Amino acid sequence: MKVVFLALGATRRPMVISESARVVAEGGTATILIERRSSWADDSFPGGVEIVELRELVRRYRPDAVTRWLFRFPERFFRACAPGPLRRGGDRLYRAFRWRVARPLDKRLARRYRSDAAAVRRKALRQAVLSGARPDLVVVADAASMAPAAALASKGPGRALDLAFYGPVGAATSEPATGVRD
Repeated sequence: MKVVFLALGATRRPMVISESARVVAEGGTATILIERRSSWADDSFPGGVEIVELRELVRRYRPDAVTRWLFRFPERFFRACAPGPLRRGGDRLYRAFRWRVARPLDKRLARRYRSDAAAVRRKALRQAVLSGARPDLVVVADAASMAPAAALASKGPGRALDLAFYGPVGAATSEPATGVRD
C-alpha cells in the first residue's frame, strides 16, 4: 500500500511519524510531504519513509515540455549518434550542450513558467503526489494541507484519490477520522 502524508503545517509531527512507521512496518511505502525540513529538524524518521520537501520541488519545477525539448530529446540524439566506442564522446558533447545551451535557456524560460507562484506550487504538489504509481491513500495531517488536498482531489485524472482527514487533537487520532472518496 502506498500512502502519502500531507504535513505541510508540521503541527502533528509525532502522529505523522508514528503512522508512517506503522505503514512501513506493515509492508507498505510511506511518503511524507513537508513544507521545509527546518520544521522537522528535531524529529527522526523511521527507516523506509521517504521525505519530500515541497519548497525544493517548487524551486526545481520545470514543465514536461521544457524537460522533453531541452534535455531528454538532445540526450537521446547524442546517444543515438555516438553508439558503442564513441559513447564517451557523445556523453561529453551532451554535457557541453546541457551546460552551454540547455541550462541558460532553461533559466530564461524559468522566468515565464515560474511567474505564477501559486500555480507552480499546485503543479509541483501534483507532480510530487501523483508521480509514478498513484497513492492508495492520501492522509491530510493538518489544517495547512487541507487546501492542497482539495485541489488534488478536485482535478485528479483517472481514478479518484482516497483522502483521509485526521480529526481534532482531542479526538482519537490513531485512525483517520473521516475517509472521503471523490
